[in-house]
Amino acid sequence: MKHLPNVNNIKFVLFSIFLIFLTTFLVYEHVRLNENEKNLRNIQTSQAAFSQNFSDALFEDHLKVTEALVSEGSLLALQQELDTIKSTQTKDEKTVKDVYDQLLVLEQKMLRNKKAGLAEPDFTQIKDGWGDLLLDKDFETLIAGINEQTTLLDNAYAEYLKKLEQTRVTASGYSYQSVQTERGTFGAHIIKVALKEVKVKTVSASSGSCSDNCETKSLADYVKGNGGFAGMNGSYFCPPDYSTCSGKVNSFDFALYDSNEGKWEHKDALSWFKTGLITFNGHEPSFYRKSSDYGGGEVTAGISNYPSLVKDGEIVVKDDELTSYQKDVKGPRGVIGVGEDNLYLVIVNNATVKDAAYVIRALGAKHALNLDGGGSSAMYINDKYVVGPGRSLPNAIVLTK
Repeated sequence: MKHLPNVNNIKFVLFSIFLIFLTTFLVYEHVRLNENEKNLRNIQTSQAAFSQNFSDALFEDHLKVTEALVSEGSLLALQQELDTIKSTQTKDEKTVKDVYDQLLVLEQKMLRNKKAGLAEPDFTQIKDGWGDLLLDKDFETLIAGINEQTTLLDNAYAEYLKKLEQTRVTASGYSYQSVQTERGTFGAHIIKVALKEVKVKTVSASSGSCSDNCETKSLADYVKGNGGFAGMNGSYFCPPDYSTCSGKVNSFDFALYDSNEGKWEHKDALSWFKTGLITFNGHEPSFYRKSSDYGGGEVTAGISNYPSLVKDGEIVVKDDELTSYQKDVKGPRGVIGVGEDNLYLVIVNNATVKDAAYVIRALGAKHALNLDGGGSSAMYINDKYVVGPGRSLPNAIVLTK
């Protein structure tokens, strides 16, 4: 009497046949989609590269029209063509591709966790159940099962990141962390210190308000020259390596209280309502979403810039307030923030301005102001740069004991 084939072997064979069929079926769709998606990516990459050629210090209206200089017509046409192709697929075809895409995501998360040294999940029993669901075309339950395993992998990786962050914190108050937000995970250089333990100084290399060929210093010189232990770059300015800055080299238009001279530079800018302002009187901070909300009063430090990011724990930055560089281009972003008891100086890597707002809030800041970034990014603590040195700066923030 002949032995009947093992049921699990049948499932495995059927599952293998289905995968071969699925792969063959998807090849044609992928050929059609890939060429269009490749062209779409090329235009998007060109668009991003185009934005990156502009100064990270520009506040002028001409930056806001850079997107119009890109071939938006071609981009839109390709997107519409992709949408048309995808809309012609049958319901089952779409569902099968969804399963395929979710399996790819699961595989990527498994590889990510494996590289981090995390335990690999055992899919021996789960795989048989998925084979049954596939044969029964119960795609909804199958996708839910795959997503459940993906979530478990994400949770394990989140715990790994949390432990990693804890080991990176140093006694100096500096740490490099991977910060999880609603907009993704971002690497960030962070100086977090208790407000009661430090005094903030905002300082300028020039004496008085300067409009062109202004004096500059390295961040290290600012920190050392002011008896500080840490510091970071300050507000936006017009660097000499941009042709648009001719006639206003190394100038900054924003109000800054020079802690050494005891007076405001560019005091008229305190009336601006599109910039934010943070001030300090000794150990006590005050934050104004609009610089124009500042009504005067005694301060020992103060810096304005745009835009305000967080106010009373709420994200207040709006897309329509941003230039294309701030909204669309990812790069280093500087932020100063304050929480209940702490001061934060942060440089967020590979982020837009809005991304930086979510990062600083996730770190615990209740109020936060955007600062300069990009090629001017610099952070210095305990006699060494942890970011930079970047460009020579017309102003900076210095922390002293």
